This record gives sequence, structure tokens and C-alpha cells, in this order.
Amino acid sequence: MIVFWWVLSILVVTFGFVVFRGAPYVPTHRKQVEQALDMLDVPKGSLLVDLGSGDGVFLVAAAKRGYRAVGYELNVIMWLISFIRCWRYRDRVSVRLRDFWLVPLPKDTRAVFVFLAGPYLKRLNDKLVQEAGSEGLTVISYGFEIPGKKDKSRTANALHLYHY
Repeated sequence: MIVFWWVLSILVVTFGFVVFRGAPYVPTHRKQVEQALDMLDVPKGSLLVDLGSGDGVFLVAAAKRGYRAVGYELNVIMWLISFIRCWRYRDRVSVRLRDFWLVPLPKDTRAVFVFLAGPYLKRLNDKLVQEAGSEGLTVISYGFEIPGKKDKSRTANALHLYHY
């Protein structure tokens, strides 16, 4: 019984603390991952970044389509699942156990995929404005619109496309 409570405590801490950094783990449906990739207007071989990469589904789908991908994940359990899932694509995919708020986007980032809770999107907008490279940045926000960002290009099935 002690082991059960110990394991439960670890799971609550591991999955619970990320809520204070953006959003809890919620799996993205493969259909919506494919639709998000269809919406991108960046060339194959470009670098896509998944902020809060969870189980790595988006990273694998991006690699299969010929993109390079970097995923940031705070939850060590989800990071491990993602790392294992992406191992086959390690020449194109990197899964980083880091808080994306504390590191700049890689210089050659062309697109960002993100699922964040509503209150964190204003802060994300500020980060993206500051870090968008000279070639611009395409952003897909899953589930929530970015407040104050008026030049939204398209919305489809809870996917909101923006250009920076």
C-alpha cells in the first residue's frame, strides 16, 4: 500500500506541476496533427518546434513529412515516452527535457506548434514577437486563440494559424 501512495504522489507531482508552466498533458488527436501540418506553409526540411511536446506524436508526424523537429517537454515521464517514440527519427528529431520559457527558440525555427492554456498565450505572444527570425515564424495554436494577435490567417477545427 505504501508503494501505491508513493507512485501516486510521484505521478501527481510529475503531471501536476506543469500546469503552472502552461498546460497539462492532453493528447493531440492524430487527425488534428495531420491537419496542423497541412496548414503550415514552410518548406520541407524546415525546423518545426513543439512547445510542450507531450508524447511526441507531432514530432513523429513532422519527421515523416520531411521536416526537422525539436520538442520541449517538462514532464519527465512524457519526455521519456516522447524520446522513445522519436528514437527512430533521431536524425531529424530532438526531444529536450527543458522549460521552453527559459530557452530561446533555435535560430532557424520556421514554425511552432503549441497547446497552451489561455492565460499563458499573451506571454507566448511576447516571446514569439521577440524571437521570430528574419524569415518569419508560422505558429499554430491548438485549442486557444492568441489574445491581441489580430493577423490570424486561418482557423480550422480548433487550430489557429498565425504569422510573425
